[in-house]
Amino acid sequence: MSKSQVIKLKTVGRVAALLLLLVALMGPWFFDSHPATEETCSAPLVWIGNGHCACLVSVVELLVSVGVGQSSLWLMCLIPMLPFLSTIFLILGRGRQTLWIFHLFAWGLTAVFSLFFYLLGIGSADILLRIWGAGFSSMLAVAMLAGEIWAGKRLPDRESRLIAA
Repeated sequence: MSKSQVIKLKTVGRVAALLLLLVALMGPWFFDSHPATEETCSAPLVWIGNGHCACLVSVVELLVSVGVGQSSLWLMCLIPMLPFLSTIFLILGRGRQTLWIFHLFAWGLTAVFSLFFYLLGIGSADILLRIWGAGFSSMLAVAMLAGEIWAGKRLPDRESRLIAA
């Protein structure tokens, strides 16, 4: 496989991962619960048991509802957006190892962030399936990290690795 083919394949894989991350960011990540009865808990709310009803919130909805500058909460929601920035940097600035390291750091931070919010839902086994956005994002981030590291090790020399970054 030629270097240009490797570059195209990695770019297509990275763009596909960003599209999947966008889907994950639109899925539910958080839940805001309040006391209720099962009869009064109707869609779009979900019954989580133990006398509580919850509203499922995605990262995108949280960013829109909080708004930039209104709270420091919006800064935390920017963490899963880092892979978008790092991928753009990688595509535009070919051959720089520091950009690839930043790219790995961005996906790693996204993995930790999304896994943290997914594990917050452990209190209720039913809610874990309902906050699929955070779970999908963490699996995607770990897969991207593994793929990037594997692809970096598969290339024979440092020069080829940097060109394919």
